[in-house]
Amino acid sequence: MANLYGRKAKAPAFMPVDGCAIQINDTIALAANPTAGDVINFRLPAGIELGSLKIKCSDIDTNGTPTVVFRVGYTPCDTGSALAADSTAFAAAGQTNAQAGTTLDCSFHPIKFEEDVYVTVTINTASATFAAGSISMIAVGSAIGPK
Repeated sequence: MANLYGRKAKAPAFMPVDGCAIQINDTIALAANPTAGDVINFRLPAGIELGSLKIKCSDIDTNGTPTVVFRVGYTPCDTGSALAADSTAFAAAGQTNAQAGTTLDCSFHPIKFEEDVYVTVTINTASATFAAGSISMIAVGSAIGPK
């Protein structure tokens, strides 16, 4: 099981504390087939109240009967955190968007994170016939700031 990171996942993001709207975009280019259990991580800064999340996928499974599926959740960046990870907070296992290159528009109630978290895209089943492509995260919320 591998952890893969978006280009910006390891870089802290500026976070004003005046309630400004914020959009965070990040992308990972996939040159090799992610296997079942691999986790793609996109970072969100502490103090964001997340209201909208989209996962845009390339068609990374060109098989006539594609198999790649994933789920979307979050986990704290700090492994010693008391915040419990939830691997299906934003989308349950079985999302098929990477089979046809479509966008997943996650449905959830707004959630505020008091610490940096990773949005996690966990691969449930690998591609039957992998094609290089990318997965992007588009997160929109309010920069409220941490307590």
